[in-house]
Amino acid sequence: MSQHIVVNASQVTDAESFSAALHVSRETMARLSLYESLLRKWQKRINLVSNSTLDEFWRRHMLDSAQLTGLAPGTALRWADLGSGGGFPGLVIAILLRERPGFGMHLVESDQRKCIFMREVIRETGAPGIVYNERIEAFAAGAGAFDVVSARALAPLLNGLDILRRFLGLVGE
Repeated sequence: MSQHIVVNASQVTDAESFSAALHVSRETMARLSLYESLLRKWQKRINLVSNSTLDEFWRRHMLDSAQLTGLAPGTALRWADLGSGGGFPGLVIAILLRERPGFGMHLVESDQRKCIFMREVIRETGAPGIVYNERIEAFAAGAGAFDVVSARALAPLLNGLDILRRFLGLVGE
């Protein structure tokens, strides 16, 4: 999945319409559906997403995350998702790009409970990901450069730009 995704978001209301709109394989849909199931189960114990968004799960979380795969270069192998929370967009992308040889998603989250959840999703779905339970600033100190960096509802844009420069190998420029 590396083509630009153009979908009328209002047409995506559930797993079936998501699959049809994005032409996702049965195997990948099974993994994404398993992720949804795990999230709904864990949501009862810890706040992974806003409860008010669960009725629009496939549009609000899955589609919103999936569209990033089409914006990244087809050669991107090393992806960092900062402030991953419940795994959006990082886990969705990792599941969608699971078959890309050498691809790895690096999920950075300071909340230990959310990290445990994401590790469970990775274990259950076979997504190519590593979860780091630490603050972004600490992770940035030794992480090296990434091909792509994503962050969803993380920090004000200007604060985030300095952090992103490190991840993209632009420090000192």
